[in-house]
Amino acid sequence: MKLFFIRYTKLLFIWLQLHRIFGWMGSFFANMYYLTLFSKWAYQNRKVAYNDFPCKWDYQRRKKMYEWVIEQERLEQEAINYLEFGVAWGESFNWWLQKNKHPQSTFYGFDTFDGLPEDWGPFKKGAFSSNQVLPDISGDTRGLFLKGLFQQTIPGFVQQLDNTRRNVLMMDADLFSATLYALTSLAPYLKKGDIIFFDEFVVPTHEFKAYQDFIQSYYCNLQLIAAANNYYFVAFKVQ
Repeated sequence: MKLFFIRYTKLLFIWLQLHRIFGWMGSFFANMYYLTLFSKWAYQNRKVAYNDFPCKWDYQRRKKMYEWVIEQERLEQEAINYLEFGVAWGESFNWWLQKNKHPQSTFYGFDTFDGLPEDWGPFKKGAFSSNQVLPDISGDTRGLFLKGLFQQTIPGFVQQLDNTRRNVLMMDADLFSATLYALTSLAPYLKKGDIIFFDEFVVPTHEFKAYQDFIQSYYCNLQLIAAANNYYFVAFKVQ
């Protein structure tokens, strides 16, 4: 009976072209569905060593979380591969350059530097543009920017990645499409102990959805180790 109902409901939708009636509600229901999944996930993961929920909104809380993860994971002096997806004006990229001074660490920043390639909520295509100007990293030769869409820059990059060092990924691309592409491209190179940060994790149909699709598709075991600003910023450790 259940299979019959599902089968003929699908046929009815196609035959009557019910997308014309219900299509405008798709975004709302998708947000409600993933927000429900997020709420359940947050409840199940509320007991972590670092979690400031509930708290007053403060974007700078992310740096306190970074500091805590760096101290707990002893990242400050370790040689790492730092990969930031979504650099914009380079604030967090420069912050990490200053925090990790190991001469063999490498820092890679991926961005179009021409703003968002598609709309993201209230932000339109082109928002967060640095007008093609690369961030100033004060001549630190450990840093390199890869300009273009991730689909253009990541494939060649991963072929020469030195995967002997611990990888620290900063997912700050905002968009579902960009975040999922970066995660799936790096999946073969993730190893136990690698760290993954998300910068807008609480947005249900973008970074959170990308995370959900990624772990379900790749059976990747990511342990939440820190959350800040009401789960807006989170950090995972690859198990």
